Amino acid sequence: MKIKAFFLYISILITWVSCKQIPVQSATGSPPPNWLGKSYKNVIMIEDEHMVKLGENYLVDIPVQEKPDSVYVFFLNADIPVERLKKPNSFYPFINEFILIVPDRKYYKIIAEEASKQGIIIEPLVTNNYYHITRNGGEVKTDSTHISGNGHPQIIYAEPEVPKDMLQVYYTDSYGSVCCPRDPKWDSKQDDASFIKEYEQNKKVKIGDTYSQNNGKEGEHSIYYTLSGLTSLQRLNFILEKDYQRIVNKETKDIQFSARIFTPHFVKIEKDGFRKMTKIN
Repeated sequence: MKIKAFFLYISILITWVSCKQIPVQSATGSPPPNWLGKSYKNVIMIEDEHMVKLGENYLVDIPVQEKPDSVYVFFLNADIPVERLKKPNSFYPFINEFILIVPDRKYYKIIAEEASKQGIIIEPLVTNNYYHITRNGGEVKTDSTHISGNGHPQIIYAEPEVPKDMLQVYYTDSYGSVCCPRDPKWDSKQDDASFIKEYEQNKKVKIGDTYSQNNGKEGEHSIYYTLSGLTSLQRLNFILEKDYQRIVNKETKDIQFSARIFTPHFVKIEKDGFRKMTKIN
């Protein structure tokens, strides 16, 4: 009797596993959406080692040359909420359209828990969520699909690098005209040098190369912080503290920052002419 019960249990378990392994696309018979390609090259992998977090703020520390008219593909294998990646003016803000591939962690967790409970090995199917995200100004549109088993696009990963003619920048301070009309930021410009000096002393670090570039004939210019002397976590800390430092009359305000995902961006290196970059630190 015990032998019959044992074989009945095994039969039920095999049936359960088989049902779990039916590919979603095959089971539903629905074709993939038009935006989902059969293969993708230059896919950018985001893993936990590529990102850091302070509070609810993230820094994804991967160099990406952002082109508004190109479609990018990211594979998210890090613990970052998908909804946060969709927001404009945050995650690679100059990218208007991208595909986001995310492993179905809920499915993998169920399989792992069941295998542990039963003391057996269950080989999960490759199961991903695919998101098509378009950002146009403040408007964000998202479509998604779920594939388990067969039907996944073929993926070739990129090896992100900084082009030789580009400067990788983590923070930019921009100043408008000194006179006509006067940019209020000029009234506190002297605070920048004090902030950097105190920051380096307090943190016992050197932030790294900083450059200035002219943008106009009335004093307009930008300051680019490469933060080359800092770790990823130190870079995120610098960005947050610098944002706070730039607020005028902060003592009289109830300041609440919205959580963001910060990313580095590229600036073309200018070696000659009016817009020649000058190293200031």
